[in-house]
Amino acid sequence: MLSRVAESMFWMSRYIERAENTARFLDVNFHLLLDLNKITSVESRDYWESLIVVTSSEERFYHLYDTPNADNVTDFLVLNRDNPNSIYSCVSLARENARSIIESISSEMWEQVNNMYHYLQAASPFLLKNDPYNFYKEVRNASHLFQGITDSTLSHNEGWEFVQAGRYLERADNTARLVGVKYHLLQPKLEDEAVPTLPSSDSSDIIQWMGVLKSCSALEAFRKIFLSRIDPDTILRFLLLDRSFPRSVYFSVYATQGALWRISGSSHRKYNNNADRLIGKLEAELSYTTIEDIHERGLYDYLEDIQQRISKIGEQIYELYFAYRIPEMQFTDQPEFAMIFNGVNGGLAQWSQAEQQQQ
Repeated sequence: MLSRVAESMFWMSRYIERAENTARFLDVNFHLLLDLNKITSVESRDYWESLIVVTSSEERFYHLYDTPNADNVTDFLVLNRDNPNSIYSCVSLARENARSIIESISSEMWEQVNNMYHYLQAASPFLLKNDPYNFYKEVRNASHLFQGITDSTLSHNEGWEFVQAGRYLERADNTARLVGVKYHLLQPKLEDEAVPTLPSSDSSDIIQWMGVLKSCSALEAFRKIFLSRIDPDTILRFLLLDRSFPRSVYFSVYATQGALWRISGSSHRKYNNNADRLIGKLEAELSYTTIEDIHERGLYDYLEDIQQRISKIGEQIYELYFAYRIPEMQFTDQPEFAMIFNGVNGGLAQWSQAEQQQQ
């Protein structure tokens, strides 16, 4: 498979997943504030600002807007074309990647991503403000349909494996980000404590913790396993370490590992490249991690480390499968075998589509 095709498969999948994740937590945040205001008044600024933090877009947002309120954050994360992580930008970039490899994907895949693009292009702020529920539902359903069409119409060969790797690597990163930001928002008074206490039985607390689960489409799956009242540790364990829920960090890392290992032929007994080594190491550590280990290290530091390692895995995937270099002639007194190639023009290779990744 050409590296150009593999890269477009990988990023097309990441962008569709990112758009769906953004639509979901925006929708959940909108309904969460409605429910909370029925019980008690809340300071909505913190809730909208947390969505900017999740996407690591604070600098870009405050360059364009003054206040993180409902209208500004929604416009920034949905329709703003200057934000590379907005839903519109993600779907546009997914479509561009799909267009560049149209001969390698099914016609049904192209039709679906093209339909998503034209739906968003025709969407207006008026539609988004007056009917946010149906708008976000349309984006989520379109993303799910694209994933289903891909699994049903694309041969499960190397190209499909890159689609899986992109989807689940993005999902692991998004879940880790969302859990870290929302957990911190709901536990501000417990920052310095090793182990958080159970939330009160107050209705607003329960609604907010349910919102965290809904942001990962996890509430129903969680309730089927844990019948007792909701508590932070149980939620944390489920969203980070559960082995069967498809949006947990562990499940996503495990699925990414499977896709990368099937591409390269690596196994638990032997890894063939650094990307496979890093993803295998992360999966192994997660499989033996307990909630007590996470608290002992500190939740913020633990999730920050997870995000950095996921980013490093993405860089290694690029270096291994997507990078294209033209070595520059270098004249040196050293013998030929001692020369070290550091990328184009003697510099370190840059990650392609760097503006498109979520740092």
